[in-house]
Parts: sequence; structure tokens; C-alpha cells
Amino acid sequence: KCMSLKIYLLGQFKLASNDLPLELPSRPAQSTLAFLALNPGASLRREKLASLLWPEATEQNARAYLRQALWRIRKAFDSASLNWEDFLHTDDISVSFIDTTYCWLDAGALSAPQEGASADELISTVELYKGELLPGFYDEWVLPERDRLQAAFHQKMNRLLEALLLSNRSNEAILWSERWIQHGQAPEPAFRTLMRAHAGLGDQAMVSAAYQRCRQALQRALGLDPSPETRRL
Repeated sequence: KCMSLKIYLLGQFKLASNDLPLELPSRPAQSTLAFLALNPGASLRREKLASLLWPEATEQNARAYLRQALWRIRKAFDSASLNWEDFLHTDDISVSFIDTTYCWLDAGALSAPQEGASADELISTVELYKGELLPGFYDEWVLPERDRLQAAFHQKMNRLLEALLLSNRSNEAILWSERWIQHGQAPEPAFRTLMRAHAGLGDQAMVSAAYQRCRQALQRALGLDPSPETRRL
């Protein structure tokens, strides 16, 4: 029987095997596993993968670092009685992460399309976003992935807030707007939802306060004024 693996990369790096913690203390091994898991099914040539993960190193050193990182991952899997070959395919030429139902990845669940999802289904998805991808990791490949997943989170949050307003769930719309604002980047749609939700509850003072907070957050974060859409609202 294949053992299950869960990989958490949003706001943390954490592994679990059959819901028990799985330790992988080496940072290069963590980065290697994260990169492979974010690209399931892709067969990556060893020299290309090594140069992506260690762009500053010589080709010989980068390949040696890759071998060591893969050995550490295998050792961690063995310690948890996970069969390495259920999740990773490696040979002398390439490495690939097997796209298997036995592995769950928070970043994959966040970015999966959810056409026609209900508000409650969207809540389950946005709850996965505990913060930016791999905080504290400064590898070059992380930055575009971080932006992509942040954009997926913003898109899902936007859809969630619209669904909550349409369902007249004003108090929940306020709660989730505040959760979005806590993640930073001064998300204007969250402030607009606060204004609409407070208006729906008949609290004009809070509508005005939400607009002022929006103005201050945009000035502080981006040096911008609220958009015409927000000002009209």
C-alpha cells in the first residue's frame, strides 16, 4: 500500500507522511523537493535542474549538490517508510516528480481551477494560503512562483468576497476582507467589499472608515490614491 505525502509550502515548509511530521532539515533538499513538487510530471534533465537550483555554482558542483539533495530526500522518505519510487523518478539523465494521487500539495490545491465553486468551497481553498511561498527562501526560481501563487490567492479571494456579498453573508464578507488585508499589498477589492458589507448592514460610519483605511493603505504601500471605482463607490 502506498503511503500518503503532504507538502506545505505556503507560509512555511512542512512535510507530513500519513499525517505524521516528516523531517527534512537540509535547506537545499527542501528547495529541491519544493521545485520538483511544483512541477509534477515534468521530466527535468539533471544539468538543467542543477543549474536552476544552483545558478552561481559550476556545472560540476551544481550536479554534486543535486545528488546530495536527492540523497537527503530519499533518506527522509526512508525514515518515514515512504517508497521513494512512488513519488520521484530518477535516472542518470533526468529527475521527475510523479503526479500521483498519493501526494497532496497546498500550492497545487490553491491554484487548481474551481469553476462554479460555492463560497464554502472557496473558503476551504483560501484557508490554505498561510503566507507567501517558502518564506525565507531566496532562490531565483522562488520569486516568479511566489508571484504566481499570490496572484492565484488574490483571484480566489476576489471570487469568495463576491460570492459572500451575493449570498448576503455580510459579516463573513467583513471577516474575509480583513483576512485578505492582513496579508498586505493593500488589496483594493477587500476594502471595497468592506464598504459594501458595512453598507448592507446599515453602518455608514464604517463605510467611511473603510474608505479612509483604503486611502491610507494605498498611499503607504504603493504611493497611490484609490481607483475611480473605489471613489465612485
